Parts: sequence; structure tokens; C-alpha cells
Amino acid sequence: DLLITHGMVDTNVHFQDVVRLAQRLIELGKTNWEMAVYPAEDHAFVRPDSWADQYRRIFELFERTLR
Repeated sequence: DLLITHGMVDTNVHFQDVVRLAQRLIELGKTNWEMAVYPAEDHAFVRPDSWADQYRRIFELFERTLR
């Protein structure tokens, strides 16, 4: 499984790059991935609600794949 989390205003890894990655995963028929986009975040998240959502998703991924 693959979890992609990305801040849309990231100036380090540009949003268009993660969109290209997602498009390639679709083209390859990959289905075991998900992407969460955070419109107000840069590369280092600062909003508590974004942190909480991101860590919830990471925890769920670990629960699903590491048990």
C-alpha cells in the first residue's frame, strides 16, 4: 500500500509532481494507493487539523498493512 500526503502550496516538492505521480499510478493500473491533499499546507505542515488527519491516515495504513 502507498499513502501520499501533500501540501498544495509546497515549494519544495511541487503539487504538479504529485499529480504526475498519481496519473502514472492510474496508467499502470495500481489500486493499492491513496492520496490526501492539504490545500493550506506547505512542505512542513503547520496546521493542527492537517497534522491530525495525516497521522490518522498513517496510523490506519500501519494498522492495515503491518498486522
